[in-house]
Amino acid sequence: MATIKLTGFNTATGRSSTAGDNDTVDLDGSLTLGNNADDAVVFNAEIDSHFIPDDDATYDIGSASKKWRNGYFDQINAKQRDVKVVFYNSNDASQKFIRFSNTGVAGNSNATVNSILVAPADGSLLSLAIRTTSAAGSTSIAFHKDTDGTSLPISGWSSTETQVIDISSANTTYQAVFGSSTFNGGDILGISITPTNTPNDVNITVVWLFDWNT
Repeated sequence: MATIKLTGFNTATGRSSTAGDNDTVDLDGSLTLGNNADDAVVFNAEIDSHFIPDDDATYDIGSASKKWRNGYFDQINAKQRDVKVVFYNSNDASQKFIRFSNTGVAGNSNATVNSILVAPADGSLLSLAIRTTSAAGSTSIAFHKDTDGTSLPISGWSSTETQVIDISSANTTYQAVFGSSTFNGGDILGISITPTNTPNDVNITVVWLFDWNT
């Protein structure tokens, strides 16, 4: 196979560039590979350095239509979604703080040790899906938080963000999306449900986003 050796010196930058016939190639300065999506870059060698982007949280690896097949990592520090599932029965239309314990039943209108979640990291509440066996009507779904060190139980716990949805049909899933329900690691978190009508059996799926980089 023929070998091509390229050596150049950029007088404007004072940098040299060499692509040679030995085991290493050093390219100084910025580098652009290809000029359209039809071009391809093939690695036949291993990467022996950190792979760090120039801009923080700006570019992607892969896309919705072009995914990497498998990934092998020793550790991942990232923002990750976490799902909590809750179910309970309510025979009235009073405010209920959902319980995150294994029993899955509702607490009362006071936030107790069973109806809080201790945030393991910084993050946010993304969404909540709710399904009831009776049409609960206009239903307030509220996110509550307080700092570490707050005593329990909490009476009259004010909400950080409240979404109101109309549960007009029984046995139908409704979605509440939250946009400003952020928290810090160590905060105590709560979610309360206040329907207009008795919901009877209630199924809830809560989606959290935790930032394990912090």
